[in-house]
Amino acid sequence: MRIDINQKKIAFGNKFNIVKDGQTILKAASRLFRILSVTELFQPNSDLPLGTIRRRFAIFKAKYDIEMANQPSYQFRTISWWKNHHQCKSGSNVYDVYGHRGRRYSIFKNGTQVAYFKKEAVTFFEGDNYMLLASDNADHFLLTCIVLTVDNYRSNNKNNDAVNIDIGHIFQARKFDDSWTPAQ
Repeated sequence: MRIDINQKKIAFGNKFNIVKDGQTILKAASRLFRILSVTELFQPNSDLPLGTIRRRFAIFKAKYDIEMANQPSYQFRTISWWKNHHQCKSGSNVYDVYGHRGRRYSIFKNGTQVAYFKKEAVTFFEGDNYMLLASDNADHFLLTCIVLTVDNYRSNNKNNDAVNIDIGHIFQARKFDDSWTPAQ
């Protein structure tokens, strides 16, 4: 399953459209006037948040809490800043997020790859755009939250120009598996 996450640049704060099969399935927006960012996710025609991503104070490392309605919260933390490795945990579920050379990331649930996403290299008059490819049985809402968390950590308010270029990462903790395909 493919999900596109597109940031709107002509907006106050960060706003995202989350699109699947040409239909907007979610919207996300950051709250204004916050020292540490808070991003909320909504259904397209609702003001009631389905989930919240809260940044916590940390130096150099990612430290976020992902809170979802009627579900336990997840803690997103950096394992290795140099090798671009993060973990998202709740109970016995552990999601490892590996950044690879370039602009690709793999997501593993309990040791098995369930998704990967990549960021566009160049954008014109718009924010960051991501393409998420995930297995059909994966938690797509949580995976979308993970992509938005990585975006907030890696490029929050750093792409304010008309043309933005991202060359990606040099170091990696794990090599990207080009042969991986999502399970149906």
